[in-house]
Amino acid sequence: MPWTARDILAVLTAGLRRKLREAAFPAPAIAVDRSADAFRLQAWRGPTAERTFDMTRLSKLTTSLLISTCLAGNALAQESSAFDTEIAAIDNQITEVEATITRYDGGLIRILAESRREALLLLRTIVEARQEAEATGAPIEVTVPAVEPDPQRAEQLLGEMAAQQQRVEAAESDAESAGGLIQAVALSRVETEKLTLAQLQMAYLQARYGIAFPITPNVTTSAPPSKDASAPAATAEGNEVTAATMPWADPEHPDIDYSLAPFEQAHNEGDRISGWWVISQERAAIDDSPEVIAVNYSAYDARSFSGTTALLAQCREGETSIVFIQDDFIMSAIRRNSFDITYRIDSERAQSTRWNELTNNKGAGLFGSGSEDFLRGLYDAEDFFIRLTDGNGQRYDAEFDLAGIQDAIEAVAGACGWSTLDLSRDDYRAIQTMLNAGGFDAGTPDGVWGNGSRKAMRAFQEQNGLPATGAPDRVTLEALGVSPSD
Repeated sequence: MPWTARDILAVLTAGLRRKLREAAFPAPAIAVDRSADAFRLQAWRGPTAERTFDMTRLSKLTTSLLISTCLAGNALAQESSAFDTEIAAIDNQITEVEATITRYDGGLIRILAESRREALLLLRTIVEARQEAEATGAPIEVTVPAVEPDPQRAEQLLGEMAAQQQRVEAAESDAESAGGLIQAVALSRVETEKLTLAQLQMAYLQARYGIAFPITPNVTTSAPPSKDASAPAATAEGNEVTAATMPWADPEHPDIDYSLAPFEQAHNEGDRISGWWVISQERAAIDDSPEVIAVNYSAYDARSFSGTTALLAQCREGETSIVFIQDDFIMSAIRRNSFDITYRIDSERAQSTRWNELTNNKGAGLFGSGSEDFLRGLYDAEDFFIRLTDGNGQRYDAEFDLAGIQDAIEAVAGACGWSTLDLSRDDYRAIQTMLNAGGFDAGTPDGVWGNGSRKAMRAFQEQNGLPATGAPDRVTLEALGVSPSD
């Protein structure tokens, strides 16, 4: 029975969400008219010389990367064996992606994996149809635009496929070494990279052998598809609709587009969302100390396949840090482990400093007490600009909308036990005196906030039903009868 465009498109669209369809595949460039012979393509056994494949070049790529790994030889038996090998390779990829799908109940990673599965199922259908045509000599009709082989494009795609396979491996390595929310984002990147690889496989078959697809796989890694313009956005007039369709949206910030993938992923992971910030809380494996990672996604670009641009405020194993990550590989400075940083807070004058280089060459960070002071300076800010200059003088700029930052910084400060207020030694001495007067032994008031002061503060906080951070935070000071503005 001949395959029609309706048959194949039914396979392609099964299980796909409309939002992800245009991101996963470029929009169809055809309008099928079943009554017009101009849109009818017949697959037949052409001259075998046109199907001879360069095995030397192909052997450089892995079996999972290439769909056409064994298309060599002139005999019909060799042709059939090659197609069997290709189908087996596709089946292995389908098995792998189905295992990924079973691990997730929903969210971005599952959606991307389902998109990749549908692309592979379509790919398998087309290759099987071509195999049947080769074996029987009978034409198999598929209602698609005729496509001429493009050997030059095929050669280019071989290189793109090899480069994409390296991106897949790099993404898998990043995901294995990450944890928490960062790992969730890294896993979504893995599925995105694999989906792009599946599209490149389609494009290669089309360019090398003229095998056409109902949706033209005109894919390049240098020009990723744009975001779905029809995705719902949060608006002041549509809060009720937004709450129903995106329950994770922060009602305090109706102007933010909460349809972006990281927000849904955070909701599925049970993380808190405040403005542009996703706040993840857990316990350190080494000592069960509280850990907080707050990620600002206002610079997130769904079209970027190489990584995420984000600003992180975090407390890990008792140490505070602020980190800038971006989606490109940064060249290290010779004999230095830090980068030049220029930043601007709101309309203040730009300032220059140096932040430590990250081990993954994706950004830089400020760690320890210096980061605590920096975050205090951002507490009431609305906008933040940062420029990183790498060892070759290349600049990496980003601008962040800081909406929701106060919740993010309070969470980090509470986990690491410091106050978001810029308190002097006299301020600490006064707080110690108040705790002692209330029957909470903070020791001799000396203005040094040590273990005794933290213990006394935690006792006061627990008695008053406050988060027991041990830090003189704003809520606790108000409970003590001190206004933070004072």
